[in-house]
Amino acid sequence: MNTLHKTVTVTATLAAALTLSACQSTPSSPVIQRANSVYETTGIADTKVKAQQNAIDSAQKTCRSKQVIIVNDTVKYNGILDERTGRMVGQVGAVVGSIFGTGSPDLSRKDDYEYTINFRCQ
Repeated sequence: MNTLHKTVTVTATLAAALTLSACQSTPSSPVIQRANSVYETTGIADTKVKAQQNAIDSAQKTCRSKQVIIVNDTVKYNGILDERTGRMVGQVGAVVGSIFGTGSPDLSRKDDYEYTINFRCQ
């Protein structure tokens, strides 16, 4: 009976952990507080728009019900090719892939873009 109780407890714990991890949203970026009530965070993603959204989501979580005021922002591209070449290779790959029925090569990584913002909550 004791072994059955342990098995049920372990199974319930694992089920709860799996359920909670499935509900987890996009991981938020860490937020650093700087002087004069200014915060800093960096969103990282495979596209510029997603990186910006990740950073803004982290800022909104920090400010809660207050408005996010962006003081300054920077975008950094970390791809294996420069940004323009990467786009051209992707477009050519998509055309060739559609002609020959193969997929287009995916040269992007999940950390190609870094969008850093400094913001205040107001």
